[in-house]
Amino acid sequence: MFISGFLVKPRSSKNGVSKTQSAGNQRHKSSLVGTSETTCATTYPKSFCEWLAGIIDGDGSIQVSKQGYTSLEITMGLEDLRLLRYIQHMLGGSIKMRSGAKAYRYRLHNQLGMMKLMNFINGHIRHSARLLQLHRVCQVLDIPVILPITLDAQSNWFAGFFDADGTIGIAMKNRLPQLSIRVTNKLLKDVESYKVVFGGNIYFDSSQNGYYQWSVQSRKDVIMMLDYFKSSTFRSHKSRRFFLIEEYYSLYDLKAFKPDSIHHKAWLAFLDKWNKLMI
Repeated sequence: MFISGFLVKPRSSKNGVSKTQSAGNQRHKSSLVGTSETTCATTYPKSFCEWLAGIIDGDGSIQVSKQGYTSLEITMGLEDLRLLRYIQHMLGGSIKMRSGAKAYRYRLHNQLGMMKLMNFINGHIRHSARLLQLHRVCQVLDIPVILPITLDAQSNWFAGFFDADGTIGIAMKNRLPQLSIRVTNKLLKDVESYKVVFGGNIYFDSSQNGYYQWSVQSRKDVIMMLDYFKSSTFRSHKSRRFFLIEEYYSLYDLKAFKPDSIHHKAWLAFLDKWNKLMI
C-alpha cells in the first residue's frame, strides 16, 4: 500500500492473500533495528531534523495509545509559544494551553504526519526514554529503527536539547559575576555528550528527586559554546541571552560590576536587558 510517498508493506496471510495488520495488533511485533545514518526528507534540512530530535528528547513524548494510535506531544512554557508555532508550521498538528499550568502543549497524531515525523527524527533521537518510545512507534508504523550516531560539534541536536532543557545565567560568587551555561537531565548518559564535545563538568544535584547537570563556566568553554551558537539555530526565548555574552565579557573586563566603577551604570543597563530576555 502506498500513502503519499510512504510505502506500507502488506502482511501476507496463510492463504496467500495479503492484508495490512491493524495498529492495535502489532503490540508484540518485533522490529528491525538499523545502524546506518538516517537521511532527512528532502523537504527539510538535516539541521532541522537534528534540532527537532533534540527538542523531543528534552520536552517531548512519542506514544502509542491502547488502541494502537501514535502521537507526538511537546510541552513548553508560555514564553516558548513561538517555538511551538514554528514546529506546527513545519509539521502541522495543534497547540493548546494546558489547563491549570503556565504551558502550551503541541500535539501531532494523524498517521501520515507521524510517518513523516519518524522519517525526520529516526536516527537522531538518543534520549534513553525517548529512544524506547521511538522503537514502539516505529514498530506500529512498520518502520525500521535507526540508532543514533556519535554527536559532534556540528550537530544541531545540542541546540534543540538546550532549547528544551538548558539555561544560561549570571550569579554573583565571591563578589564576582559568574556566567554559566547549563543543561540538566535525570540520567547521566543523557548529558554526557555535552561534556565530550564542549568540555565543562557534570554535577549531581540531589534536589527534585535527583538530576545531573552539565555546566560550563570558564571563559574558554563559554566562548566555545558561543561559537557553536553562531553556527547553529536556537529558537527558545532563553537562547537570546547568547547574543549578550560578548557584551558581558566586555563589561566584566572593565570591572563595570563594581559599584564604584565609572561604568557601573552600563552594567546595570546590561543586567536590565539580560533579565528582560527571560520575560
